[in-house]
Amino acid sequence: MESLGIEEIIHACGAIPFNCGSVDHITGITTDSRKLQGGDLFVALKGEKFDGHEYAETAVENGAAVVLSHQKLKEATPYLLVEDTLAALHKLAKYYKNKFSIPFIAITGSSGKTTTKDMIASVLSEKYNVLKTEGNFNNAIGLPLTLFRLEKAHEICVIEMGMNSLGEISILADIVRPEAGVITNVGTAHIENLKTRENILKAKLEMFTYFNGSNTAVINGDNDMLQKLEDITYKVIRYGLESQNDCRAVNILEKGEAGISFDVLYQGKTESYQVPMPGIHNVYNALSAISIAKMYGLTSSEINAGLANFKPSKMRMEIFTGIMNTKIINDAYNANPDSMAAAINVLASMDTAGRRVCILGDMLELGSFAVEGHSQVGRFAVENKVDVIIAVGKMASAIIKGASMAGANQQLYCFENNAEVIDNLKGIIRYHDTILVKGSRVMRMEDIVESLREGR
Repeated sequence: MESLGIEEIIHACGAIPFNCGSVDHITGITTDSRKLQGGDLFVALKGEKFDGHEYAETAVENGAAVVLSHQKLKEATPYLLVEDTLAALHKLAKYYKNKFSIPFIAITGSSGKTTTKDMIASVLSEKYNVLKTEGNFNNAIGLPLTLFRLEKAHEICVIEMGMNSLGEISILADIVRPEAGVITNVGTAHIENLKTRENILKAKLEMFTYFNGSNTAVINGDNDMLQKLEDITYKVIRYGLESQNDCRAVNILEKGEAGISFDVLYQGKTESYQVPMPGIHNVYNALSAISIAKMYGLTSSEINAGLANFKPSKMRMEIFTGIMNTKIINDAYNANPDSMAAAINVLASMDTAGRRVCILGDMLELGSFAVEGHSQVGRFAVENKVDVIIAVGKMASAIIKGASMAGANQQLYCFENNAEVIDNLKGIIRYHDTILVKGSRVMRMEDIVESLREGR
């Protein structure tokens, strides 16, 4: 982060200073007192289960230059008083972001947004110094903290935007005001809160709230919901496999674990590309990256180099050799019906000397769609060459029921928790099986993955 003067912060947040006479500037911003460094501004946020104001004095004792607070603190504590610390954090992030005259690219979607963000950043890094969202810093707190990592050397910024309900992305879009925005798809993730896919679409489109004729939306043109865009006042690039798209993949050749090669038809030219990861969904991710890269002047050679250098985030399509010479596909980071289907497609596309095995955990935030969503996953697994289905969690029976209704001749197993799965795995799997592990974050499916590593 570039240092910020205390007067700048007061002006940006509309704050009232107390005991700040000796404070000239800050060199970092944090909301976590455990990660605080000397000279930081400590932002005391209050949530349902925490209150940062309880750590305000301790933060100063540990080196914080000043505290951003929405309640009065002890007399000797240097602090800036605001009405709401989260709103002030957003104002400060917007102010700081506006100090950088570089392109900002935003990404959202029901599934694939993190991989797409990482792929876009990898490609753009062939030509530019890129800052990107790390980990899950894609919400109302994480996104501002990402922006505070900007430094003068950065030439472009790739930001991921997550949401659980209507209005959240609109707030993030106001802070970032992206030049370009990517929507990977509109599926059923978060349907528990949003009730319908139409509302999910509405929430995703909040990214374009401040778009005009100088902005560009890059969208999955094959997605049924994104095909419904109307009254567009900004530029649109559609990507996909179908003929109506501006950036279209053809001649797709799946190479299993080695990835996928394909040709791209775009602006009257045909160019060849390769992604080092399996799965048709990664063709879509690559098409969005190619579309963005072309906007910023990258050549096909630079794009291919960026795709070749792409490394997915942890627990996303990580493939390794496990016990009993099995092949493990660790996609345990999170799950919804769309990403489950994409992962099962990867499993189906891979050559294996043994059986294809799915270990599938609960998918959260599906609300009234939960039973049907899990049942669909079971059916989809049966229809896509899966030999063994191991379901775990409260919704495991729905997965198994869906598989049974699809006429499964496969071996079907239903467990309540990960410990039961781990205790029974060695009696189920065989040498040379290929095993997919996937479930929602709260399921901690990585515990099962670790039990499958060689030497465990």
